[in-house]
Amino acid sequence: MKTNPIFAVLIALFFTIMLFSCGYTLQGGGLLSGSVKSVSVMVFKNKSSQVGAEIIFTNALIEELMRNSSVTVVNADSDEPEELKTDDRESKNKQPFNNSTPDAVIYGTIVSVSFDALSRTSEDVVYKRGLNAVVNVEMKGKKGDILFSLNNFTQSDSYAVTHENLIDESAVKSTLKIVAERFARRVVSQMTDDF
Repeated sequence: MKTNPIFAVLIALFFTIMLFSCGYTLQGGGLLSGSVKSVSVMVFKNKSSQVGAEIIFTNALIEELMRNSSVTVVNADSDEPEELKTDDRESKNKQPFNNSTPDAVIYGTIVSVSFDALSRTSEDVVYKRGLNAVVNVEMKGKKGDILFSLNNFTQSDSYAVTHENLIDESAVKSTLKIVAERFARRVVSQMTDDF
């Protein structure tokens, strides 16, 4: 069966137009709320007792913005509030920033990181724990107007308890990274425009 070349081109053109008419692309994502084209992500404020959680959540959000949105992540050190400044210069230098003035700045606060016993043996020994993180995030425009806000966002996962301190610390850190990545995916998804 022969296909008319003009007909094949028209079909391909039709599907291409349909694919891009709603603003979807095959890679990357849409603009953030308020048509933000560049954004700076400040190091999250950490109110939890989990040391280093602020770096894990900040990096996860930056990576997700770079991977699944069309914004440029920039550095805005001069706009950084005093309470969000960090002495961890090594982690800041590893973040892939461009230096320019952003259209918006994202601030985050880790409200809490808590642990629950999910499974116990018959001797009442915990062998599986749940890790729950509660996070607030806010994106402000150049004039200080709030473009996006999400409060008490909860994300969780679980890990096996081994009763060996170093292994448990490693499991907590790995689980926290998974939780931060899920948080970042959902936040960026909610920040981006659908059409």
